[in-house]
Amino acid sequence: MINSNKSDFMINFGLKPVSNRFLSNKNEKAPRFPLGVSVNGDTGLISIDQPFPVEEVKPRFQISCFEPEDHLNDLVERLINLPGIDNNSSIGAYSFKDDSSIDRLNNRGYKNTWRIDPELDLSLDELSNIETYQQEFTIQKSIEIKKKYGPADIMLVRHVVEHAYNIDKFIDAIRLLIKPNGYIVWELPSCEKPLKNGDCTMIWEEHIYYFTEFTFRQFLINQNFYINSLSIITYPMEDCIVAITQELDNKKTDTTVSRKDIHIEIERAKKYIERVQKNIKVIPNKLSNIKKKSGKIAIFGGGHATVAFISILGIENIIDFIIDDNPNKISKNLPAGNIPIIASSALYEKDIKICLLGTNPQSHPKIIDKHKDYVNMGGVFASIFPGTEMYFGDVL
Repeated sequence: MINSNKSDFMINFGLKPVSNRFLSNKNEKAPRFPLGVSVNGDTGLISIDQPFPVEEVKPRFQISCFEPEDHLNDLVERLINLPGIDNNSSIGAYSFKDDSSIDRLNNRGYKNTWRIDPELDLSLDELSNIETYQQEFTIQKSIEIKKKYGPADIMLVRHVVEHAYNIDKFIDAIRLLIKPNGYIVWELPSCEKPLKNGDCTMIWEEHIYYFTEFTFRQFLINQNFYINSLSIITYPMEDCIVAITQELDNKKTDTTVSRKDIHIEIERAKKYIERVQKNIKVIPNKLSNIKKKSGKIAIFGGGHATVAFISILGIENIIDFIIDDNPNKISKNLPAGNIPIIASSALYEKDIKICLLGTNPQSHPKIIDKHKDYVNMGGVFASIFPGTEMYFGDVL
């Protein structure tokens, strides 16, 4: 269970906009809510203090989600070799984020698969996303879903547990869907890299919890799960935690945890807050000087990382344009600073000298390769993410 005891330090960013509320004109304003994080003094787990209202976070148009998938072939190989799993095993999935895993399993001959249907099983419309799924996925709905599809031998739950407003009830609803000896596969971002680097873009109103390997392992143990395996998959910005669990039952696990380990997590969180507070002072000055020297600054990517980068650092007046080729975003304004969103063709038309990259670092080489002519014209790409190869703080 999540203990409510908090440590005596936190960071409060003030009122911040809903990241996906793109604006139609300069006079429109995005809804804003208090945004702050603190750390649980009993577990070392970092969390949002006050989640934004679900009805405000729900997207107003279809928004794509990018999750890392380079490891999925290996994961599927591990799953089909688990004890008790064969071609007749029932494999269930929580959301569309599991579709690529299900496709891989189907291609390997594992056809007995199903996924929760948000419209039919949760009574949601087509614009509902993970933020709404977690609200409607109740114990009662879980019971009904189990009756419909049958209990699963394996249940896939990729990149959603960190979104749960009531994480204990979410876990209880998930565990209802598996057979007594069934497996639950959890995947979620590890926050260790952004914590180490003081990366403010880690904070997103839709992520309620910010797990590390230690805090997620302890969380699973506290939830009475046996951890079959827990591994860290390395990616440029955020690594992935992948855990395969079963109900504890008669299996034994070490539940002891030292205060020293928890103290390490608390100190990690404290240093993160200190780094972010320093960056709030340093980065606006650095970007302001870059702008004076080089002219217009754009950010490529109108996602939540860009919104956090701009709104948390208070650089709304420094960024001139947001570059994004999503037709639903073009000609709208970013919720942070009402900054105009324009197509990537503007790189060649608007005399933009500096383009910061706010998309996932895995996509940065593709963007740069696609816009070689911009670079040849003297344009410069650099990343907004500290700790990555092209971080603007290191290269500009």
